[in-house]
Amino acid sequence: MMNDETHHQNERAKFQDQLARKRMQDQAAEQARLQDEERRRQEDSVRKQEEMKQRSIEYAEQVRHQYEMKRLEAELKGKAQIERENREIYLEQIKLKAEEQRKTVLESIKTAGTVVGTGITTLLENPSKILLATGGITLLALGVYSARGATQTAVKYIDSRLGKPSLIRETSRTTLLTALRSPVKTVRRAFFSKAEDSLQGVVLDPALESRLREIAIATRFTKRNYGLFRNLLMHGPPGTGKTLFAKKLAAHSGLDYA
Repeated sequence: MMNDETHHQNERAKFQDQLARKRMQDQAAEQARLQDEERRRQEDSVRKQEEMKQRSIEYAEQVRHQYEMKRLEAELKGKAQIERENREIYLEQIKLKAEEQRKTVLESIKTAGTVVGTGITTLLENPSKILLATGGITLLALGVYSARGATQTAVKYIDSRLGKPSLIRETSRTTLLTALRSPVKTVRRAFFSKAEDSLQGVVLDPALESRLREIAIATRFTKRNYGLFRNLLMHGPPGTGKTLFAKKLAAHSGLDYA
């Protein structure tokens, strides 16, 4: 009997424990279900709020767009009206100016016709004035053509005397254009320049150098004493210093080279 009672109590305790466990599991499941429902309700609420917010933004954007379109339409209409009014005013001004110009041209033509008619009448009435007018016009034409020809001749003469010859590439002659461009340099060269060494920078044989130096000294004294120059012919292959010596000789003697 004792064993049966003990076994019965154990079975009852196990059953109660199972019921308690089952009840706790059911409570936990119910609590989880309630939490899940609460989470879903919160998510639905947030989603609805976002949808309402998005609809509000879209509605506000639509209203703003409609307002901007109406404002732009009104602005364009105003500008078009102003442009039409300005165009009408501009056309009216053009018409007025054209009318004034037409009147001015007509008055000018009328005045010119009156003056020309009066002049022709006067000339026809007095033949001597016709001869005077013809002679004056002829003399004026002759004076114009003579002055132009004299000017061209003077320019050619000055250029031939003071300018560089047409076939010369380089010259030491002081031209009028050079004097106008560098007046200080021209005056310094004419009055304050010193004689240069005739063979400076020219590399020659000692015997030939001595001979050319004598020629340079003789040429310088001939120029100073207004004597008669002799002709000098230099020959040799290119690059031996012929042109350089000619330039140095001219600078040393106070002559121009060309």
